[in-house]
Amino acid sequence: MKRDNKILRYVGSKIRSIRNSTGISQEELGFRCSLDRTYISDVELGKRNISLINLNAIANALNVDLYEIFSKSNESKKPLKVKENFYIINKGFNIECGFTVSAKDIQFAALMTSNQLEELPFALFQSINLKALSGMVGAIFALFLAERVGGIVNPIEKGHPDIIPSSGKNSTEELLRNYPQGLEIKSTVGNVKTGSDLETGQKRLSSLTGITWQAHHREVESLMGLVIDFAGNMKDGKFFPAITGIFYSGELDMQDWGKISGTTGRNTKVTGMTASGKRKMGQGWVLTLNDSGYIDKYKQILSFNL
Repeated sequence: MKRDNKILRYVGSKIRSIRNSTGISQEELGFRCSLDRTYISDVELGKRNISLINLNAIANALNVDLYEIFSKSNESKKPLKVKENFYIINKGFNIECGFTVSAKDIQFAALMTSNQLEELPFALFQSINLKALSGMVGAIFALFLAERVGGIVNPIEKGHPDIIPSSGKNSTEELLRNYPQGLEIKSTVGNVKTGSDLETGQKRLSSLTGITWQAHHREVESLMGLVIDFAGNMKDGKFFPAITGIFYSGELDMQDWGKISGTTGRNTKVTGMTASGKRKMGQGWVLTLNDSGYIDKYKQILSFNL
């Protein structure tokens, strides 16, 4: 919890800085995004575990993109260095899910995400756990992809799927919980060997033993799965996080998901993808890091072929 508090303080300080630069008060910001002034104050002090939905509402009220709240700079349109040869893509990939998504769209969002991560202070990654990192990367990727393909991020926190057509913007909360069109996205850092003592910024590739995407129910039929590792550019001997692989299947069924666990107490219901689901994901590969080590590992774990 102490490590997670650091990211809350960092986000809170960025919100305060952006708000002050616009000359609006906490009360005015709260009014614009339908939140109490005391809530805004707690967020800026790092006392609130703010949800992505409320964070997005605050970003909209401040007239900035969500990723700018995580950025070291307040420049709203800072150009990023896109490294075209960073990834290999499956050029034949193309799906229709209420909007069209091509391999080029996925490559663009992955590159922008990896570049955006390198704009953040490395201390941020040292202060959060891997689950939080996976969630943050998935959220940033979804934002870039939604903007690229003309969709929107699902407006409600527990909405499914993660990206929906822009026509669903004003839908009811009930409909947004299970919208009939769109793209669901899950992220993972993968499983490593027992006893692996890996530090933040150290590649996990050599210790990687498996990849398991998780869902909250076994009815997920279509999924875009991201794999993350500390494999971006190096700074002071440590690698920044980056998306290292993206896989997709639109043919998952209940047998591709394991038994539901975590149904007691405060735990969240969760199911892990089984071997049959992973094979389907591997067969639907979209993008991989242009690195033979990662390619060979994903061939081994997910049985995919370039």
